[in-house]
Amino acid sequence: MIVSKTTLNRAITASLGVLMLTASVDAETDTVDNMNLSEVNVQTNVFAQFGYYQTDRDSAYIIPGVLTDTNAFHYEEGLQFMHGELGFLASLDDVLATKLVIGSHHGEAVELEELWLQPYLHQDWTLRLGRQLSEIGLYNSTHEHDWRFLDASLTQQAFLGTQYSDDAVQATYAQNQYDVTLWVGRGDAFPAQYDTDSASPAAFGLHTQWHHLRSDYQLNLIASLAYFKAYQRQADASDNHGHAHPTDINIMFDGDTTLASFGGNLQWGALNWQLEWMGQRLESTLTDSQQIRSELDAFQHGITTQLSWQFEDIEVAARYDWLTTDNDVTQTSSEFEQALDANSHNPQRISAIANWQIAPFQLVRFQTNYESITQQNQLAFWLVYQGNLTW
Repeated sequence: MIVSKTTLNRAITASLGVLMLTASVDAETDTVDNMNLSEVNVQTNVFAQFGYYQTDRDSAYIIPGVLTDTNAFHYEEGLQFMHGELGFLASLDDVLATKLVIGSHHGEAVELEELWLQPYLHQDWTLRLGRQLSEIGLYNSTHEHDWRFLDASLTQQAFLGTQYSDDAVQATYAQNQYDVTLWVGRGDAFPAQYDTDSASPAAFGLHTQWHHLRSDYQLNLIASLAYFKAYQRQADASDNHGHAHPTDINIMFDGDTTLASFGGNLQWGALNWQLEWMGQRLESTLTDSQQIRSELDAFQHGITTQLSWQFEDIEVAARYDWLTTDNDVTQTSSEFEQALDANSHNPQRISAIANWQIAPFQLVRFQTNYESITQQNQLAFWLVYQGNLTW
């Protein structure tokens, strides 16, 4: 979502105002008192990412057999400012926490990435309200610049348009070895699309995680289930970062998406192995630019796995992505075939990366992709410098 400077100022004022008002409550007398600002813990961070990107792709990026979002892919080639963030985290013990993250991709638009409030409930319970990254799979709740690789997994690109963020209410119950999260969202991002004439939420999710910690290894297992309702969703010519990207796919999607994932993360000394399966069931009505309508019943799924090794200040990793689709339509058209017929091709991608911590809070990152997304093999290359300062 693109926000104006006035909107951001109002958001910051509202967030800090709620924190200050809540903190001024006297627990013993239930009367409002002046707040001691020294009791508020405040953390600020600035992140910037600058680099070079090149690909031999000479056509619009599509994933055969999948209706995805224009926000899923890297477009701008050459030397560029890639991503910047300004973040604030404030908390008052046993009362309230709040977080604000303002970001910009390629320096062309300012976005409100996160703004949420987290009132204190109990040591086992967490309630978070506001704009936030939803708990889906292994990676969605982590900001993209903190991923090991510079781009999202192929399944996450295909099914979530890289990353799903929404205005939501999220409740978590956590114990020593497991946690369970339930969230309800407005549905204002791909693959959801809320009905402007309805007040009903259009996105729901359940996420659970199990932890197994030992002196020589750590194992995390996750499972998640999400449901998205889309009302007359169409491919957006904008990537939501202020860029226009023409698309050849002009299909309206009106229906339901059920997304499931299961994955694990194993840390054993300097080695780390991650594996995730993600699949989605689509039931919808499609309408192309010629107003031809068809019912769609589809099941699409894939895996991503990555293996990494850390040696002092250098981390190297390899990743493999694979995706397959099974789409059934009741009516054919050239646009439906172009978007949904993969011609028995299963998209695949092999990636390698080296992350070098050249100094505290600073990384130089090199990544290359060998892609067989379409039936034509392609290469992509990144060289990136990034820094993150927190105080």
